[in-house]
Amino acid sequence: MALAVLAVAGVARLTGTPGRPVRLTVTPPGQAALSHRHVRVDLAVAAGHRALDVARAVRATVRETLPDRPTVAVLVTDAH
Repeated sequence: MALAVLAVAGVARLTGTPGRPVRLTVTPPGQAALSHRHVRVDLAVAAGHRALDVARAVRATVRETLPDRPTVAVLVTDAH
């Protein structure tokens, strides 16, 4: 999945601030209305790209890459 994120236009690098740059979590049945996987991606945006546009593209890429289409959050930790 990290390679797919890095291929998105405007992603300068994965940052992992703090910890790992890509996190997968699972909400077990009974702890939420719906059990599902969730992905969080921490990244830096390259110069000349809008953070919002890059974040949206990364969210779409991650959802399309994984067969269960998890929810996705993108944390932009740096922009050049």
